[in-house]
Amino acid sequence: MKDFKMDRTFFKAQTFKEAESDKKFKIDMPIGERLKEAWWLTCMAYGIDPENPPKMEKDFFLTRKHPC
Repeated sequence: MKDFKMDRTFFKAQTFKEAESDKKFKIDMPIGERLKEAWWLTCMAYGIDPENPPKMEKDFFLTRKHPC
């Protein structure tokens, strides 16, 4: 996976047409590539290492009968 760097200080005023052409997840991009980029953005937002995500805790769960 590429090593991306997020620049949170960058802002550019654009018209709606320019913003539409700069859209990150274009419809012609393959679904696999869109999912990779979405996973990377999620990892950056939550501080997760994309190559070594934490394991899911599967031992604990709670069930109860619905009162209806």
